[in-house]
Amino acid sequence: MNTTAIILAGGRSSRMGSDKALLELGGLTVLERLIRELETVASRIVIAGGTKAVYERFGKEVVTDRYPGAGPLAGLHAGLESSTTRWNLAVACDTPFANRGLFRALLERAEAAEETAARVDRASDLAAGASGGFAPTEAILARTPERAHPLLAAYRRSVLPGLEARLREGRLKMTAWTETLCTEYIEGEALANASGLPLEWCTFNMNKPEDYELARSWLESGRSEG
Repeated sequence: MNTTAIILAGGRSSRMGSDKALLELGGLTVLERLIRELETVASRIVIAGGTKAVYERFGKEVVTDRYPGAGPLAGLHAGLESSTTRWNLAVACDTPFANRGLFRALLERAEAAEETAARVDRASDLAAGASGGFAPTEAILARTPERAHPLLAAYRRSVLPGLEARLREGRLKMTAWTETLCTEYIEGEALANASGLPLEWCTFNMNKPEDYELARSWLESGRSEG
């Protein structure tokens, strides 16, 4: 299945104090780590970032927000707007351990959703009627016991009009938007099995300097701590 991968970068990084995408782990920037993992599963990779000049050196197309200052919803909108594929991976630049196993799991669920939608369409055609109350899956999110992770996810491009409407209305909370979608989740043990990593690594976000130091210690030790 042809897929576009959208890496969301270019946020304010106010708590970290520096651009999270450019922090180094294991000799690579977080952005380079994500690109390396996504290149194995995606047909095209775009970086949704605030300033093209910062990220162009990574050799991938950079798309800028049409709604600047509107946070991750605006970055996702920019990536989806540039996409020509039905399904799109989305990952935040502060998720350093997201890997090809996680991305493949999201895409496998997306393919299964497409097959289900196609079966329903065929059945409704044969019955010469509507498909009833069936709604196709629009999003597949990673979820841990604490919360869902809308920036480790796959989205159908058909969500774009609704996403743009929320941006125009100034309703910028991402979880409030995803709760309006027909969503499936990959969670718990399935995340760990898909990634081959401890569960706490799978959706780990680096927001503060101490998070970065923890990620470095995990990577150096090769095991989960705390």
